[in-house]
Amino acid sequence: MAKALVIFASESDQAVFRPLIDGLKKENISYEFHICSVHRNPEGLDPLLKGDYSYVISGAGLSAALPGSIASKITKPVFGIPCKGNYEGLDAMLSIMQMPPGIPVLGVGVNRFESVFSAAQKLQKPFFEINLVSESHSRAMEKAEAVLREFEIIFKKSDAIEQNAINIEFVQLDEDIPEKDALVIYCPLLLEEDDRAEAALNVLNQSAHGLWVGLNNGVSAALAAIELMNLDGKYSSRIEMFRESLKHKKKK
Repeated sequence: MAKALVIFASESDQAVFRPLIDGLKKENISYEFHICSVHRNPEGLDPLLKGDYSYVISGAGLSAALPGSIASKITKPVFGIPCKGNYEGLDAMLSIMQMPPGIPVLGVGVNRFESVFSAAQKLQKPFFEINLVSESHSRAMEKAEAVLREFEIIFKKSDAIEQNAINIEFVQLDEDIPEKDALVIYCPLLLEEDDRAEAALNVLNQSAHGLWVGLNNGVSAALAAIELMNLDGKYSSRIEMFRESLKHKKKK
């Protein structure tokens, strides 16, 4: 059975982590809980990450650096919950979702612990398939395909969500996105000429459900899906090698 390591940045976030923990208890999902601020107590984080766990659930507000810091140190899935503070939590949400390619955090909407809890329920069984969902071709999808091929993972491409697969859905920010009863990673798409600050409000409004990576970030979407398949550690060494290779690639 998968075990969750739950780390929040502050006791002040208990309106989010208390119901999350109650849900994990109710579903008999094994977990370990800690408070650790990456700013106030940075030396306290590394020892926590050496424990026995399958994935991390992390929450923070304001600059919300904790989930991203954790993701940079491990090859296991990291779920990031932005906690509401200033700007209705927009600052925390963007900090969590907008990670560099190859260091994914599966972000959710502001205070939306329910989305992470839903994913934790689904991860009680292993996943062996990845399904790319899109109505049209995009550069982000192309990059996701390249990553999956590099890991020699056979994947599907379709226009529909599959219940028993890890789905990566490439979505336009101005579309209404219906909730699905499946494991879905959303990769938002935006043309360069439309990349304005106001577009971030669409993510704030659309992220009421599901897991999200950063804008046009097909690399992180694919790597996050691989990490969700990696609860047994099968791909850990290859993920580390892939991340190392990114250090020597020029941004395109």
